[in-house]
Formats: sequence, C-alpha cells, structure tokens
Amino acid sequence: MIAVGGQIVGRARREGMTLVEILVVLAIVGVMAGVVTLGVGLSDRGMGVESEANRLADRLRLAADDVLVTRRPLALAFDGEGYGFVRPEGQPTGVVEALAERHALPPDVILVGLETVSPLMIDPDGGQPIAVFGLAKGDRRWRVEFDGLNAVARPVADEAA
Repeated sequence: MIAVGGQIVGRARREGMTLVEILVVLAIVGVMAGVVTLGVGLSDRGMGVESEANRLADRLRLAADDVLVTRRPLALAFDGEGYGFVRPEGQPTGVVEALAERHALPPDVILVGLETVSPLMIDPDGGQPIAVFGLAKGDRRWRVEFDGLNAVARPVADEAA
C-alpha cells in the first residue's frame, strides 16, 4: 500500500516475472525440446541396415566376452530373418540376459553368412577363422567381420562406382 498525502492509494506494482511463471516457461520449453529431439529421424530409427549391422557387431562382442569370462561354449544361430545365441546340447542354458532372446530383423533387412555357416561357435581364443556376415536393405549393404573376439561393422562400397 502506498500513502500519498495521508491517503492510501493502492499497492505498488512490481515489474518482472515471478518464479512460478519462469518455471512454467522452462517446463514448456523442455517439453517442446523433448518432442523435437525424439521426433528427429523417427521414420528410420532402429530399422536401418546400419543400425542392425552395429547391433550384430555389439552382440557378437558381448557373446565373446561371455564365453571368455564363463568358459561355457556359445554359438550364433542365424538365418535370413534373424539370429540368436544358443548353448550347445548338454550345456547349461543360462545366458547373458541381452543374449537370451532371438533378434528378429526388421522388414526388408536380410542377414547372410558370407562363407559362414550356422550355427557359428564363438571362440575368443582365436581357434576359428574370421566369420563375415552381410546385411542388406534395398541398395544399402553392410558387412560385419568377426574374428572370435572382436566384431566390426563396415559399409560395403558400391562396386559399380
């Protein structure tokens, strides 16, 4: 309240924003940024041949680590539609959680073993030759090379160019 000439005139007006107003604006900006970030590349997210090649390479490295640590054999069983890791018969079936389920490839992505037959035994001690896998979706092609311990995903250059 302001007193002018002995009379109370009214409350003084403060300029600026309150803390609540600032927090509301920040919340709105945060939600908008999240929506934009999640929406970028949504049409091909997790469905591309590149991401599938990298996923296969990561899972092969994880399987090699599991065999190296547990000393229990593990094999990669694959076909054109997906792959999974299995224990040979007579072995305990417990596997690393990330490797427990078969991974189905997205539509139009094909997996082939290039001179590699299924099932492929994982041997991190180097007792096997390099295994090579090809993944394709349309005209995009990737290859995954696995030496028993490490796996690398690389794009395949167009041979017509």
